[in-house]
Amino acid sequence: MKRLVAPAALAFLLLGGAACGRKSQAPEESPPTPSTRTPWVKARSSEGVPLLEAPAQVLPSPEGLASVVPPYRARVVKVLVRPGAKVRKGQPLVEVAMPEVSTAAGAYASASTRVDAYGRRKAQLDALKGEGLVRLSDVLEAETKFAEARADQQSAAAALRAAQIDPSQAQDIVAGKVPVALRSPIDGVVTAVNASVGDNREPTGEPVVRVAGEGDSRIEARFARAFDPHDAAFAMHASNGVTYALRYVARAPVVDPRDGTVAFWLLPDSNLQLPSGLTGRVVVTLQGIPDTAVVPARAVALVDGKAHVVVRRGDQSERVPVAVIGSSGAEALVKGIEPGVEVAADAALAEAAPAGPKPPEGK
Repeated sequence: MKRLVAPAALAFLLLGGAACGRKSQAPEESPPTPSTRTPWVKARSSEGVPLLEAPAQVLPSPEGLASVVPPYRARVVKVLVRPGAKVRKGQPLVEVAMPEVSTAAGAYASASTRVDAYGRRKAQLDALKGEGLVRLSDVLEAETKFAEARADQQSAAAALRAAQIDPSQAQDIVAGKVPVALRSPIDGVVTAVNASVGDNREPTGEPVVRVAGEGDSRIEARFARAFDPHDAAFAMHASNGVTYALRYVARAPVVDPRDGTVAFWLLPDSNLQLPSGLTGRVVVTLQGIPDTAVVPARAVALVDGKAHVVVRRGDQSERVPVAVIGSSGAEALVKGIEPGVEVAADAALAEAAPAGPKPPEGK
């Protein structure tokens, strides 16, 4: 079956037929007898019927992309990776010289020495204070110097952590045993290196290295109208030739004023990791909504803006109101009848004549 479009299209498809039906429609009390009868067909199940489709794209994952920039002014000393290199979280990418980091490492090492010294002095005075062998002013002075040293140590440690450096490495950095490096914040693959030895870089400049990794493969599809996603199944026919089953996550509560579409967000089943930027189209199919069936498009008639079909029950026919969910040039998806009921293939002809006897089976 062809894919179905929005219900608004049905009005254009059926307008001529409905108008014709109204012209040939006689008052209900004295219907004319036509020379032509309409075929009667059984309404089909809506299970698996394509309802809508929309362009879609795999969005970049916030956890799957990383731009590495120096936290302070830096000079590139050594580039350790090339595009295409697989890296682990915390792996050094570029060695740099950062004056602020060197200063922070020296301040941390110095403060740590003072913390140790004042800590020992404070412990001695506390022991003597219990025996009354020390003045209170000496104890207070030691506590003040110990607190000041601790504050300096914590300030320097914060500066080092901002550069992804463990404060325990401060002494080795001061001694020149450990180089200062920019490290990868995620597991992934290096996609770009924009640095050479001797470059001076600022924190607000271009990233030195870009890394792409795996993350949430969220897919955005933009449909021409909103619909209830809970009775539908989603699949992405990607540009790489693969079809992925999807599960519904959320939809935008408002219409995008730029193009009048409604954004839906989905995820691949089984937590598959899809490449960022992959494009395709998302096809929506129904999962057997109760009282929903597929009928010929001309089986739906419009009277006073309300849709109905003509259903035959035995030798009698009657109008049954329906809601049009979607339609194509040949068929319509309606809610209000069950699969298997007999409907007039052309509502205009059926309403102009009695149902007539039911033909023998097999004819």
